[in-house]
Amino acid sequence: MAGAALAQKGELHVLLVRHGESSNNPLMAEIFGPVAGEAPGSATRKLAEQRWLRERSTDPGLTQRGLREAEHLAASCQQMLPSSVKIFVSPFLRTLQTAAPLANALKSKVVVHPLLYEVGGVYVESEGQRHGPGACLSPSDMERDFPDFDISRLPGPSHRGWYQGGWETDAAARQRCQQLLSWLQSLREEQQNSWAVLVIHGHLIDLLLKALLGIVDDPEGDLENENVMERRVVFFTPNCATAHVSLRPDGSVAVRHIARAANL
Repeated sequence: MAGAALAQKGELHVLLVRHGESSNNPLMAEIFGPVAGEAPGSATRKLAEQRWLRERSTDPGLTQRGLREAEHLAASCQQMLPSSVKIFVSPFLRTLQTAAPLANALKSKVVVHPLLYEVGGVYVESEGQRHGPGACLSPSDMERDFPDFDISRLPGPSHRGWYQGGWETDAAARQRCQQLLSWLQSLREEQQNSWAVLVIHGHLIDLLLKALLGIVDDPEGDLENENVMERRVVFFTPNCATAHVSLRPDGSVAVRHIARAANL
């Protein structure tokens, strides 16, 4: 991995991986592409937002392209990562599917982490507004479809969808990223000179990188019923692209790369 030769003793290397293309991604491009230049909250963006809420899936799986991306990612990581790597994954279907070939290639344990979900949570449209919870996998579903994954951190009961909260605001997501930052610091203390791979989501990667680097979104940019990614500073990550950072014993953070995508 680029920059690994500059590693310091006691670091935790963290590889942030965005999931492969899901069925929602082409839909999002179709809906929001034509209004990309419009400001969040504008009339045209609001119309696009309403269509998005009506047509999106609450927990989409990977497309055929996304499945190929996941396989290619696994092959690339097999050559770059040590066998001691630990994989943590969001409970969404698209991230579980992305993590499966990676775990197989690295012969690594996968832990499903309940705080690694995408910004907004599992939400559904109701009267034009975001509400939750939306339909999602239960721990029993995951145990059946991903039997080698560790689901012990998920809340019960096992037959109910893993997410039972409402729609998550951007402010709440920023607070969650602070929790995740504390968790990563504890991992560094427990597992020095090691690697952790987080298979997660685009908006969460953006907020987590900001939390790691001390960049704070202006709360005045938050909207009442929308998760806003386009800010003064934004980190975009393509499907199955990665960001590599390392947490150092002195509290500093080294950025090795951001938004690196392996070509199919």
